Amino acid sequence: MKKFVKVFMLMLSLVSMFALTGCGKEEETAKTFKGKNVRVVIGSTSTSGDSYLIADTVSRHLGKALEANFKVDAVGAAEALAAMQDSKPDGNTIMMFHDMTYLGVSFKSYDDIYKLENMEVGPRVAQNPGAAWAAGINAPYDDLTEIPKYLQENPNAICRMACEAGGVSHVGFIAFYDWVVKNYGQDVANRIVVVIGGSTADKCQLLWDGNCDVIFADYTSLKDYTETTDPKIGMKFVGLLDNIDGVDVKSYADLGITVNDKEFRFSKDFLIYMPKDFPAELTAELDTAMEKVSADSQFNKDLERMNYRSGFMNAADAKAFIYGKRDGIQTLIDNSPSLDDLVQK
Repeated sequence: MKKFVKVFMLMLSLVSMFALTGCGKEEETAKTFKGKNVRVVIGSTSTSGDSYLIADTVSRHLGKALEANFKVDAVGAAEALAAMQDSKPDGNTIMMFHDMTYLGVSFKSYDDIYKLENMEVGPRVAQNPGAAWAAGINAPYDDLTEIPKYLQENPNAICRMACEAGGVSHVGFIAFYDWVVKNYGQDVANRIVVVIGGSTADKCQLLWDGNCDVIFADYTSLKDYTETTDPKIGMKFVGLLDNIDGVDVKSYADLGITVNDKEFRFSKDFLIYMPKDFPAELTAELDTAMEKVSADSQFNKDLERMNYRSGFMNAADAKAFIYGKRDGIQTLIDNSPSLDDLVQK
């Protein structure tokens, strides 16, 4: 019996040592991306838009730098934000997304549970300055500033601008609308109305069918239509939210469209986001690897081909930047009319 007890105690000791050793290995693994399979959720279901293209480009280069396997999962905004609340902070799931990360909450489309404060902010990985407004090729104005002038000269005319509620196009619209009110008066602004559009294809069809006059979309997605003279589908750019290197289209800043008398620029900023309580060691790895990637000429060429740019910021700087950007946009939102009040009746 005594011999049995000794053997039993020895077995317990070995099991305990194995368990402790195993825990140590799991803890060590959790503090490095090396060898991990990393799910990268994005707030879009499209595999052709800027959200996927940037996430895919960054993931290929970043995965190589970290010696990890990064795989982009285009799940949509609601599911991507939910993943930041539901996933373990172990590095197996992260999110790459642009300003819709906070705009959904700012516009009250999503609950406060999805606020930036309820996730961790990682490095900024890229920017898309190519948010654009375009009109039909034969529109009676060549840029945004000519629209209120045209309305002044034509008292019965209106301008119908197609955008999406609660997103970047919403921000671009209310910035322009606010500028028109302050410089041309409410009567002119009242004749600039909103048409709610969905995808880029939907908004293009609205324009071609004569159901709107100006649409908002990504520069790259409309570029081909601006290079044709076909009056049925031809377009012209009338303004960008920010300048694109090497592109001769005027931005809000070039046109003098200001917010609170200050220059207004808005690029989509793509950041990495992680679940709350994400290990500092993993964040530091992301910072180091992403800084290395952002200096790589091939990475920058890959982005530039799509009219995007790198714009690296480490996690600490990116957090201060995106919080400040969010707060500034919130002021604009709070001081602007509801989009529902501006929709064409």
